[in-house]
Amino acid sequence: MKKAVLMLTVIAAFISVTTANIPVQAQRKGPVAKVYTAQCAKCHSEDGKGIASLQPPDFTDPKWQASRTNKQLNAGIANGIGVMPGFKGALKPAQISALVAYVRAFKGR
Repeated sequence: MKKAVLMLTVIAAFISVTTANIPVQAQRKGPVAKVYTAQCAKCHSEDGKGIASLQPPDFTDPKWQASRTNKQLNAGIANGIGVMPGFKGALKPAQISALVAYVRAFKGR
């Protein structure tokens, strides 16, 4: 019995480790990836680190990620922040929410 429980625990751990990035990988290829490429990558770059000369935030920086709520990211994308224009007129609310998740997926990359 103990061996069966141990085996199930090991299998569950293996499955959780090997599938942990599936949503992120799928997201990188979905419709939101096209929106990010078209609207965001010219300043924030495809890898999320940003174009240095423009000084956008580095989306891969865990400290930056931790310092922003999803609500703040949503408001920044919708209304603009600093030199970044707002996109609420160009994007649907669902697209803005998807971009927040996309930005979050850069964490730790």
